[in-house]
This record gives sequence, C-alpha cells and structure tokens, in this order.
Amino acid sequence: MRKTLGYLHEVWLCPDEFGNALPACIAHGPDGDAARALNEPGSEWIWTFWASSHAEAMCVYYEFVGYGKYTSQADGDLLPYPQAWYERQVAYLDRK
Repeated sequence: MRKTLGYLHEVWLCPDEFGNALPACIAHGPDGDAARALNEPGSEWIWTFWASSHAEAMCVYYEFVGYGKYTSQADGDLLPYPQAWYERQVAYLDRK
C-alpha cells in the first residue's frame, strides 16, 4: 500500500425545501455513494480534503463551513480510519 495523505472527503452544498444550501461531508469514492445518492437535485460538490480520522475530518469540515470548533463525542472518533477504507479508495482512484 502506498503512503497516502489521508482519506479523501467531499464537501457538498445541498438545497433544502426553503432554498437554503446545507453543507454535507461525504467520503470520496464508493464509500460515499449511498450518501451522495441522497443529495437533492441541485446539490454542488464544492471542496475536497484529506483527513486520517473522523475527528480530524470534522475539525477541517467545521472550520471550512464556519461551524466553529469541533469537539469529538466518542474516543473512537480519534482512531485512524480502517486500512480497508484506504484500500477501497485507492483502488477507486487508480481506476480513474
């Protein structure tokens, strides 16, 4: 397995029924397919970033969308993402 910068995440803006653009953080590649399928028509992928754990991803995401400081609610949030997630994402990226 090659060294990676982290696990890729996408930030989307998704319109609600009132026309507000609500942000969503979704895994890049096949692990995010189910979440992207729930996006409303008119949703827009606006940014991609790397992170190595859920807590790191949420810190980056919260800063980007202006939510303030993220505080983890579970110890598991600090653990690195599973190797299998990286392997699936790398396989997906290698096919592109």
